[in-house]
Amino acid sequence: MSKMISVASGFQYSVNIGYDLNNDDKLKNFIPTRSALALMEDILLSTNPTSTERARVLIGAYGKGKSHIVLTVLAMLMKRNKVLFEKLNSKIDENRRLRQIVDNYYDSNNKILPIIITGSNTSLPQAFLLALQRTLSINGLLDVMPETNYKAAVQVIKRWEKDFPDTYKKLKESLDMPIKQFIEELQNFSTEAYGKFEKIYPSLTAGSIFNPFLGFDVVDLYEEAVRGLKSKGYTGIYVIYDEFSKFLEANIKEASVSDTKMLQDFAEKCNRSGEAQMHLMLISHKEFANYIDKLPKQKVDGWRGVSERFKHIHLNNNFTQTYEIIGSAIQKKSSSWNKFCKEYAKSFEDIFQRYGKHHIFSDVDDEYVEKTMYGCYPLHPVSTFVLPRLSERVAQNERTLFTFISAPGVSTLPAFLENYEDDHFEMITPDLIYDYFEPLFKKEIYGGSIHENYVLTEMILEKLAKDSLESKIIKTLALIYILEQFEKLQPSKDELVSIYSISYTPEEINLAIDNLIEKEYVIYLKRSNNYLRLKQTSGVDIRQKINDMVEVQSKRTTVKDTLNNSNFDNYVYPSRYNNERDMIRYFTFEFIDEDEVAGDVDWILKSASIDADGVIYGIIPHSEESIPRLREILLNTSTESESIIFILPRHFSEINDIVKEFNAVSVLRDNANDDKVLFDEYEVIYEDLREVIGTFMRGYIRPEEYKSCYIYKGKEVAISRKAALTELMSTICDEIYSLTPVINNEAMNRNEITATANNSRNKIVAALLRNELEPNLGLTGSGQEVSIMRSTLIRTGIWEENSGLPKLNLKPTAVEHMDEMLAVIENFIVDARQNGTVSFEELYRRLTSAEYHIGLRRGLIPIYLAAVMHEYKREVIISDQFGQVALSAETLLQINSRPEMFTLAYLDWNPEKEGFVNRLAESFVEYIVDAERGANSYDYVVSAMRRWYMALPKYAKESKKTADGKKIAKAYQEMLKLLKQNISGNELLFEKLPKLFGMNEFQETLSDNVEAVKKYYDEYLKNIKKNLIKETKELFVLPGAKDSVNKMSLSSVIKDWCESLDQTVFEQLFTDGTERCLELFKSITNDDDLTITRLAKLATDLRIEDWDEKVSNLFSSNISRYKETAEAHHSKVREVVDAQNISTYQITFLDDNGVVVTKRFDSVESTGKGRLLYNQVTAALESMGRAISDQEKRQILMEILKDLC
Repeated sequence: MSKMISVASGFQYSVNIGYDLNNDDKLKNFIPTRSALALMEDILLSTNPTSTERARVLIGAYGKGKSHIVLTVLAMLMKRNKVLFEKLNSKIDENRRLRQIVDNYYDSNNKILPIIITGSNTSLPQAFLLALQRTLSINGLLDVMPETNYKAAVQVIKRWEKDFPDTYKKLKESLDMPIKQFIEELQNFSTEAYGKFEKIYPSLTAGSIFNPFLGFDVVDLYEEAVRGLKSKGYTGIYVIYDEFSKFLEANIKEASVSDTKMLQDFAEKCNRSGEAQMHLMLISHKEFANYIDKLPKQKVDGWRGVSERFKHIHLNNNFTQTYEIIGSAIQKKSSSWNKFCKEYAKSFEDIFQRYGKHHIFSDVDDEYVEKTMYGCYPLHPVSTFVLPRLSERVAQNERTLFTFISAPGVSTLPAFLENYEDDHFEMITPDLIYDYFEPLFKKEIYGGSIHENYVLTEMILEKLAKDSLESKIIKTLALIYILEQFEKLQPSKDELVSIYSISYTPEEINLAIDNLIEKEYVIYLKRSNNYLRLKQTSGVDIRQKINDMVEVQSKRTTVKDTLNNSNFDNYVYPSRYNNERDMIRYFTFEFIDEDEVAGDVDWILKSASIDADGVIYGIIPHSEESIPRLREILLNTSTESESIIFILPRHFSEINDIVKEFNAVSVLRDNANDDKVLFDEYEVIYEDLREVIGTFMRGYIRPEEYKSCYIYKGKEVAISRKAALTELMSTICDEIYSLTPVINNEAMNRNEITATANNSRNKIVAALLRNELEPNLGLTGSGQEVSIMRSTLIRTGIWEENSGLPKLNLKPTAVEHMDEMLAVIENFIVDARQNGTVSFEELYRRLTSAEYHIGLRRGLIPIYLAAVMHEYKREVIISDQFGQVALSAETLLQINSRPEMFTLAYLDWNPEKEGFVNRLAESFVEYIVDAERGANSYDYVVSAMRRWYMALPKYAKESKKTADGKKIAKAYQEMLKLLKQNISGNELLFEKLPKLFGMNEFQETLSDNVEAVKKYYDEYLKNIKKNLIKETKELFVLPGAKDSVNKMSLSSVIKDWCESLDQTVFEQLFTDGTERCLELFKSITNDDDLTITRLAKLATDLRIEDWDEKVSNLFSSNISRYKETAEAHHSKVREVVDAQNISTYQITFLDDNGVVVTKRFDSVESTGKGRLLYNQVTAALESMGRAISDQEKRQILMEILKDLC
């Protein structure tokens, strides 16, 4: 056991404010930091009566000593003896201002009572009330609020009387006086009555103790307590909510709005408490914001309101002070220590040489570095660096920096000293710190980086011998990766050799590392930065697998392709140009191989297929010697390449083997998807090689690294910053796209726009394509479409409104080059007029390519195309591969996507065509949709004609004969065929119809032909009915009336014929349905049109509209048969009567109107199906048995017969 080194007595590893308030040892051994002294000064100053900052949140990670600091400050506020602050006094003396503040407080009449709140499972008001009651009780101060106690007792009795009558009854039975008198004594502050109530209370409430404070307003109660405490020598209270973060973790989701309001009210009361001092401090290890992110908005606002009322104090001790505390805690016996330092001066010197200027002490002043290393011995300098930072990341109450230094147990400083005999130079390396904090790593959030690191580390350690050098190295690497402060402490071989060279030779350490890399496969040496990285091993020889795959893939991929696919900066932006014009132009960055750089290369042709505003070619040389030759070729061949920048490395870097290995690992990693361990092994190598490749590529596009030269138009350009490269690109864009109008709308000024922007644009395009423009395009409000309209049409001068009358100006002057861009679209339409059909691909080439210097983005083109098209709506004809398409927002969107699929033709519009369309509109007016009329010039008429055709009866559309049997004119039938076809309006109206009616060219009189066809088909059914009436009359007219049949109505002819029949025929049922015809005739009206319509349906089962030629013939055939059947029955009746034919049935019944109806029908020969039906009916009747009477069965059968008759 060490006799030279010990931990300072009283250096406590755990402080509980509530329990340790009167613990003198905790005060004696408090070692203050600068943050602690600043907090002490702040709190003492807040006891000034004029202070308005008395509500605080103290924030600091576990192990920062928050509780110890607060404990000490509270002891001062209680005016504990100054002598107790042994270590603190010397620090206060160094600060004259603080010494004066402390002395002033002790000289004043101030004395403040601490109230400590702990626990996380109660409501906030209850926690405050219980803490107040407990503090006053412990300090014998409950009598400072007599009024509250008696008032509370009375309130409880009244509540029992109202809500708990049984309890109230028991109370009355327990008293030796009337309840009313007992309450009066309590109201008169009778101590005897109050004592009696306190004694009875537990027997009435299942043993609970009476707390008079519950049920009162927290803020009011505390205010009353402060007033009462004055008589006891206290000028105020200081409420400390210790570990408030635990309350937030456990209850923040359930905490009510009243909880947050209580906190706000309490904080405000403290800040305004003046002479009656009330202070509040919440102690948390995180800011409120860390707890409230996932709460509903109302609660978030409530907690933000709480936060705003508190002064937030962060205990961010700088680590120099922490090192001081560690040094103060690790005490050395002077005589032994001095002797030890001399004896091991060489060892100390080696440590100072190695770590005196090391990055781990970059935040420590030079004069303190050596002092820190001496003071913290036996901690290794790296352990000194790791300990406070690790404690800050993972510490909890039971394990912190302080507990490591002072607590007994395994893997602590006291445990180390227990076995240290002061007879050799030895240091505690980071692996011991790992062992101590290992239980906390296990508790870290599952899936978090620390937990994942821990799991991987433990899996590796299971395969290694305990306490071996290899296991120590693994633990140290794990800590370095947990801290992730690689700028100060790198996971490198050199670092590990430095850490363990006190106990091991460099050869032993390097051998252990190599063994972990090459034999155990648990460490990977990254080529990108020489860092060592932990990895899980699958037992597979990864290196051999990669070599084999490299061999297999040797000819499948090229360096150029891999680099282009891996390039993170495929697009480089001309920032200044884009900012000025509120658009996004970009240059594509592309690697090309040395072999592609030849003396006869045509760079313009080579880059023609690249969809970008410019190109940056990065040349991959094959050797150092080829670089000068490549430079010469580029200087000579790039003179005409206006939009191409060439980047050539200044020196050769080997990348070929790295790329091959990267491609091999990519394949192996993907193939190992089902084996997580193997996949992760490949992933480590993949990420490393990716970083190496990334570093290689960054040498091209990061001029500040001075690794490449830049060539443009035959000259080497001096570029040393990324900004200079983007400025060169901006200058190129200024020259190439000199005619680009400035349109300040970033959402539209791009080739690919968002779905929301697309919807907004479509509204504008549709409004522009209407026949009549609406004010402000019919747009209202402040939506995106309004913003787009303003920037693309109003500010550019295209949209004008005078006295509410909108107009499009295709020669605006508000924005430079806008008129030239619109002229390109107009000239495209003129080309169609002069030269015939033109492709939209040509228009898009003129608007977007560098050749014409406009370079308009596709997001804008539909808007300006619609603006120009509005002025040429009647003249333009747009077609796709299937024919003409409507001029609409949807069409322009499709053109924007695939311009090569659409063409434009020009139609010369004139007054004759205008008159023709108007006459057709009048003819087909009932089929016209107003919305369509407003949207297009003549297609709305074609749509109306098609609707008319669709509304025609089937018989009219399909018949080839007139009503009187003649052939329909061929032109009439052909016009219907045209309306069936999906041909364009222009083709139908101005090409097909004129030709159909024998015109060599369009004539306005064509409308007469169309109207004639319409009239014919509109009247077709009417004429059919006339013909059917004539046919029916001629069939049924009696012989004596044939000469006057044309003068007779159909009803008259039918009535005469019916009267000529034997009247019993109307009682007869026939097998061919004649009785239905007779039924209709019997009830015939004078409406011949209605009669023929019903007769047609009765005879054919189809309405006339649905007839065809066959059905027409069927009608004639059936009504002739009905006539014959009825007349034949007339002669048969007499025969039947004479012969008393028993095969005739007769049924008589009353109809629904009470009229006697008689029906007769002949028997027919039974069929197999008939017999089957008979059996089923009789079986059904029998199965009912007596459930239904015979009379009801007969009734059911008669109802069926009535329906059949």
